[in-house]
Amino acid sequence: MAKEMEGDNKKRRALAAAAREQGRTAVEAGASLGGSKQREHARRKERAGPQPAGARKPGPQAPRPDLPPGPETPRPPHSPPYGDTVADPGVLRLRYRELVSEVGDRTGVGFDQAKGAARATVSVLARALPEPDRQRLLDALPTELSQGQDVSEPYYGRGLSGFVQQVAGLAQRPPEQALLQTQAVLGAIAAQDGQLLDSLELPDFLTDLTHPPAPGGGLVGPNRHTAPLDEDELIAALRRLPGWTGNASALTRTLTLPPDQLDRVLARLDQLKIDSGRGPRISRPDDWTAQLVVQTTNARAVTALDVDLAALINDAIDEAAAGLA
Repeated sequence: MAKEMEGDNKKRRALAAAAREQGRTAVEAGASLGGSKQREHARRKERAGPQPAGARKPGPQAPRPDLPPGPETPRPPHSPPYGDTVADPGVLRLRYRELVSEVGDRTGVGFDQAKGAARATVSVLARALPEPDRQRLLDALPTELSQGQDVSEPYYGRGLSGFVQQVAGLAQRPPEQALLQTQAVLGAIAAQDGQLLDSLELPDFLTDLTHPPAPGGGLVGPNRHTAPLDEDELIAALRRLPGWTGNASALTRTLTLPPDQLDRVLARLDQLKIDSGRGPRISRPDDWTAQLVVQTTNARAVTALDVDLAALINDAIDEAAAGLA
């Protein structure tokens, strides 16, 4: 005997017909266990669109209740460039590359050597300050200048000479260069933030280094700063420097050579900067010409150091080439 299929018996067919007359489906009348087998389902199975909404499910056109706005998610603050700000609100860090480049311009050295001079000066200076001022200095300076250095141990200086000797040891430079570089670092800091150094309790022997030196010649030594040459000293210096011209601001020499010879001379001057820690500023308007400028940038003038450097440059030029125009 064949198995009866669901809905085949007369009773269920009668119940299903009665349900349809009442506007209900066989499933709703309990006349079928599977609505998918009813004829009305067959008519609706190709129906397009979503399934009809249930009694408790609002349709897409139903109005939505007004909900109170949720809490606004705070936006994270914009992160400034590394090395430009500190955690202390309102304190702006001096910009690292600008500061080191300024030291290099003031001393006539490259970026790496200027960075070494700045790190050495900052290290000794921070340890020479009382604790509150030490922290204020470190908060204002780029972290690259103090990172990796122990500045917690106070430095009880032995005057300017002892301070410069400390800087010279850290920077691995002669004391004369260390003094010039210390003055350049303090000048660069003051140029970026004129109030920072004035707000610190600096040792008395460093106060003079933060201001332009008074006129009057003389060589740089560990116990005094560089001073600009006066007019008579400048005239006498130019007499001893063949090929050089200048005024109270800078000394200048122009070289005109075949390109291969000029390249050799300029390479020798680059080596001079490495050996002595100082060198001229060089511009090359064309392949045959180079202009050399010597100036103590920190003093914004010509000093005895510049005269000595110009003499070294003349010797280097003579070694590298002959017959200069």
